[in-house]
Amino acid sequence: MKQKPIIFGLIGGIALMLPLCMNSSVAPRQVVASGSSPRSASLSSKMTISLADNSESEIRSYYQSLNSLSASERTGDNLLKNLKPILQDFDYYSYDAVWKIYEITDREWALSPASETQYGTYDSAKNQIANYEFGSTSNGKNNPYVHTLYRNRDENNVTIESGRIQEWGDHTQNGGTNREHVWCQSRGFKADSGANGPAGTDIHHLISGDGYVNGKPHNNNPYGYVDKSKIEIDSKDKYAYCAGNYSGAPLHPHSQDESNIVFEPQDSDKGDIARACFYMVACYNNLAGDNNITQFNPNLTLVNYATSNGEREMSSNGHAVGMGILSDLLEWHKLDPVDEYEIHRNNLIYNNFQHNRNPFIDFPEWVDLIWGDSKGNKSASPSSDVIYEGKGTAPAKPSDSGKSSDDTIFGMPKQQALIIGGVALGVAVLIVIIVLIVSPKIRKKAGKAVKKTVKKQAKKTVKSSTAKKRK
Repeated sequence: MKQKPIIFGLIGGIALMLPLCMNSSVAPRQVVASGSSPRSASLSSKMTISLADNSESEIRSYYQSLNSLSASERTGDNLLKNLKPILQDFDYYSYDAVWKIYEITDREWALSPASETQYGTYDSAKNQIANYEFGSTSNGKNNPYVHTLYRNRDENNVTIESGRIQEWGDHTQNGGTNREHVWCQSRGFKADSGANGPAGTDIHHLISGDGYVNGKPHNNNPYGYVDKSKIEIDSKDKYAYCAGNYSGAPLHPHSQDESNIVFEPQDSDKGDIARACFYMVACYNNLAGDNNITQFNPNLTLVNYATSNGEREMSSNGHAVGMGILSDLLEWHKLDPVDEYEIHRNNLIYNNFQHNRNPFIDFPEWVDLIWGDSKGNKSASPSSDVIYEGKGTAPAKPSDSGKSSDDTIFGMPKQQALIIGGVALGVAVLIVIIVLIVSPKIRKKAGKAVKKTVKKQAKKTVKSSTAKKRK
């Protein structure tokens, strides 16, 4: 009875095929739902960098702890409260390390594709860079171009030629790139030696930005639409590639305004900035009454007026420091929806560095559940809500920098298609084995049928040959 070992071996082979088929995506990280807190981390001298985007199932898994909560705990301030323990389970780095991290997270992939990596080995099959070496001011090494806030971009979402800059180029406020705190440090937390983590070096809001715009029109000004008849600084007057970034009087004044100056970025950056601000409030708050607020792990909120651009205001357990103008940020979120670059940056941060995500990039509709008309009327559902809802039409990134163009097969995600195909193939082979080995009668009949056909064909051949000779 040799059939059983063959069958069992085949079944075992199918079982081994499944994990191989499933290995085409980044494994989801285990998330601590409560009691988590940020951890100080450092970069390795050589790293393996994953360039893959996470699958929908992996993204949903990251927020899965929300699924067990009641509907009321998944809307409004309660949703912010319950997002915090998820988001605060992350690693943060030194202010100096941020420049190195930008080589990956803020890279201009169209100008510096992964395939051109010199200090490290790019593997297109695994979509990763092994033994990646970061540069420095003395030796830029790979020295990629960086995607910089406030610099104009062309139709391919690439900074126009006059505004292009490499990571280890100019870091000054005159034509260089800065580490831009989207949430100004003066609004809630301390800045020793430039900046300190967790909040001061959180990559989700610390983004590569133009130095001039960072230091002048933005400075510590709150966000809002500028009254174009009352512009204070028009960035294009200094650098043509910074056109569209202004500071000036708010277009929509509020009775509570603490400042008569607001900052308005160019349209292509408005949504990115809004979602970074939303993230900061979700990650740094005291809505649960944890009373774990420190000078570097602040208590933040968003308000519907122009907040102060003056002296630093510190938060505390009982005092949340606000940033405005909320109503304008909500408009910007819709005006400039998430695009491929922003999505890919979120995944690069999650897979390689901080290991946490911006939920308002993953689930844009959650903004409305917290601050919009859906607050209290609808609840977040990570298991079914649309991921990247309303995603913009910015061109996709190059195939060697993230999710490649062949990540689907027959319209299905590659991982799903490989699993289905592997199982189908295994089942088909198993059926054939059963029919031919386990059922000897069928095999015997099949053998007789083949012999009969061969004899019949042989007779025809002989007759045909005889007939030709007679002619």
